[in-house]
Amino acid sequence: MIKLIGVAFIFIASAYVGINLSENIRRKKERFILIRKILAEISELIRWNSLTMSEIITKLTENKEFSEQEFIRLLPDKLLETHSFPEAWERAIACDKSLSDDEKKLLFEVGATLGTTDIDGQLSSLGFFVSQADKMAEEENERYKIKGKMYRSLGVAFGAMIGILII
Repeated sequence: MIKLIGVAFIFIASAYVGINLSENIRRKKERFILIRKILAEISELIRWNSLTMSEIITKLTENKEFSEQEFIRLLPDKLLETHSFPEAWERAIACDKSLSDDEKKLLFEVGATLGTTDIDGQLSSLGFFVSQADKMAEEENERYKIKGKMYRSLGVAFGAMIGILII
């Protein structure tokens, strides 16, 4: 009886690991899509409202969807600490543990260009970064289609294999 419970536990644990690895890829894809939305929103706020970076931060934190991201929530506090948008942006991103290295790299590049040129230069840079976020989201989507299914299948198969070996 205990042997069967152990086998069931191993099967469930390995299936969970496979599903979790698959979900990590899906969440990364969704974060790139959200980053793209944030960049598009910043672009719209600059284009149509000519807002300053501190006003843009306020607008981003007021948006429920965007404020779920830790770096967006941290931005106002970091701006008060540093009084420099690029430095506040960088510090807020560095503090967000949920972001991958690819996401951080893209966002660091965005922060380095925002507020440093005229409106046309910023809009051009944001357009480039939006296309980069689209490209990265598409890559993660393809990765999810291939590896996500593989991780789920291997997790279940590995658990079943170990269960058979133990029995």
